[in-house]
Amino acid sequence: MDLIAPILLSSSGPRPASQASDRLPLAIREGLQRSQDTEAALRRFRTALDASADMVLLIDIRRHRFIDFNESVCKQLGFSRDELMRTGPGHIRVDTPNEVLDREFEDLVASTMRSDFAVATYRRKDGSTFPVEVRRTVHDTPEGPILVVAARDLSERQAAEERQAVLARYREALARFGQEALGKREPGELVAEAIQAVAEGLGAEAVLYVEPGPQPGELVLRAGFGYQSEVMAAAPGNAIETAFSSSEPFVGSGSALPFAWARAYGSAAVVAVRGDNTVRGALCVLSRAEDAYWADELGFLRTATSLLSTGLQRIDGERRLAYLAQFDPLTGLANRTLLADRFGQMIAQAKRSGRPLSVLFIDLDDFKLVNDRLGHAAGDLLLCQVALRLQGAVRAGDTVGRISGDEFAVVLGDLASAEDAALVAQKILERLAEPVALAGEQTFVTGSVGIAGFPSDGHDVETLLGAADAAMYRAKQSGRNGFEFYTTEITQRTRARAQLAFELRHALERNEFTLFYQPKFDLASGKACGAEALLRWKHPQRGLVPPEEFIPVLEDTGLIVQVGEWVIRRACEDIKAWIAAGEQPLPVAVNLSARQFRARDLDNRIRALVAAAGVDPALIELEITESQLMQDPEHAVRILRSLRDGGIRIAIDDFGTGYSSLAYLTRFPVKALKIDRSFVADVFSDHADAAIVRTIIEMAHQLGFTVIAEGVETERQAAFLRQFGCEQAQGFLFAPPMPAAELLSVRRLH
Repeated sequence: MDLIAPILLSSSGPRPASQASDRLPLAIREGLQRSQDTEAALRRFRTALDASADMVLLIDIRRHRFIDFNESVCKQLGFSRDELMRTGPGHIRVDTPNEVLDREFEDLVASTMRSDFAVATYRRKDGSTFPVEVRRTVHDTPEGPILVVAARDLSERQAAEERQAVLARYREALARFGQEALGKREPGELVAEAIQAVAEGLGAEAVLYVEPGPQPGELVLRAGFGYQSEVMAAAPGNAIETAFSSSEPFVGSGSALPFAWARAYGSAAVVAVRGDNTVRGALCVLSRAEDAYWADELGFLRTATSLLSTGLQRIDGERRLAYLAQFDPLTGLANRTLLADRFGQMIAQAKRSGRPLSVLFIDLDDFKLVNDRLGHAAGDLLLCQVALRLQGAVRAGDTVGRISGDEFAVVLGDLASAEDAALVAQKILERLAEPVALAGEQTFVTGSVGIAGFPSDGHDVETLLGAADAAMYRAKQSGRNGFEFYTTEITQRTRARAQLAFELRHALERNEFTLFYQPKFDLASGKACGAEALLRWKHPQRGLVPPEEFIPVLEDTGLIVQVGEWVIRRACEDIKAWIAAGEQPLPVAVNLSARQFRARDLDNRIRALVAAAGVDPALIELEITESQLMQDPEHAVRILRSLRDGGIRIAIDDFGTGYSSLAYLTRFPVKALKIDRSFVADVFSDHADAAIVRTIIEMAHQLGFTVIAEGVETERQAAFLRQFGCEQAQGFLFAPPMPAAELLSVRRLH
């Protein structure tokens, strides 16, 4: 049956069967039956049509009137059936004038297909409009052509498409900002990129970055657009302070912000930008429209803020590492590298000017006693006080640096005469002799100063520093708390080192070396998980000689290569002894010296030593410093890969002091990083050190490295490291270095 017929006929009521139909002729009864069947089919068709979610309308093309429509038309347009039956398509089709509709209908009737698709706009009874997708089909009837229109509401589909477009714009803005953030080195540039990304993503009319001011309650509008820059005192409880103190963003009107001009905005959102245990600032967005910021917008703003926070922390960490590459982290003085660079420039200037230049090498007298009696914290405080006094004793153009430990150097340029250096040395000694308050008591310290001059005592940095160092040891030999000029005579310092080198050559033959072990502990379980082998020298007359006294001599003389191989052999022997005693052996870490690492056949020699001992290579870990890797990267890659292939683990020692890139370290087959003890010591006193430690742990984990912390001395430090996922630690909090026999007992206790 034709589609139109049942719809046109559906308005007729059902025809009841005649009670006497059984008495009618057969032909009449059959006709009545067919009529009843047709009406039942019409009712079923009308029920199905009314159940459709799509709108179906029948239009008399000639009269521009509705003939019929299903229930969905009334529901979606809000008109009653009678109201619509008195109107035509032009009443609900608001995007097209009637004369245009006439032409469209005529074209449809004349077309071959007599059907088309279109997108139109319908009007509801309340005046609101919505988009629809329509299919129009012309049908011929005896009364003339009829247009059947099937229309579907596109509102939800368009809203979904618009939302997907918005989310795509958010993703694009965030991806672009994330890429830009990787290359920024200045906080201001990164903040500007964040503001631009938020403005583009949200289409905000004002975006600003606000920081806490220098005074309590002050806010500083640091960057942005669409606002007036100002520094102001904000009333307590304002929207920005609320965001600072909460993990949730603030959403409200612009009047909640502490800026008079913001009252013109109907919507505002504020998300805090957080650093390490503090709030750095907040991103604020404003729109003149009300209720402009919902879940999607806030999710975008949160992500942008997180990227900004991460980027700012990365810049802080990089700046800190760059600073550490040139400056001593404890005193803030130039380190040896920067001192040598400045010293070299001053030598070049002295050559041009012909004026003398001097270098003073200063060593504190009996500094070790301060550490032993008052602790390392007091010793560090003393070193900082010494740095300040040295700076106060020289001119602004002179250079003061910390060489190592309690050794300092001062470079004096443009002197009137070489003897003027003695005046400065005496001034330094007088400043050092002043009492220092340490650990609640007055402490006195003195220094010994060696002086060397250009050009009389040398023409380059290392020669002059060495001469001043030798003169300083002569000052110590002469009774301390004084100064000496360098002379060509062999100083007591030189003779002492020569004697020490002589004794060290025989120490290996006489079996005077031994190994102590400092255990490493798993921070999660608290169990011992390894140990570091530490070289000790039992001198027949002096007893245990401090490592810092004899190891530099081993390096200078080249004996470190032989002694280093002895360390590996002895560590393997101790491991075998533990196994023979029925104990589960701990992996042992052995330090490689710079001179050892330069050997071209180092890998073959170490692998041969381990193989000859019959020890599982996985129980040996070699520790090298960043600087050793950077001196000859290609050599380092070859050696370390060969050792890795032999089953030996590699760890980077004292990480953070060499200013190498974590990403660069992925070139090397490294399994673990050891955070330098100087960072661990200051995690609670220096926010920058805490940020560096956290950054190193996070980035190391992303690159697949195990992280080990050195020099852990307090439970607070251990808790801090544990909180941020550091796997292992060693230090006096857990156990000091000890002989091999004692290591097993410590392991049993834990």
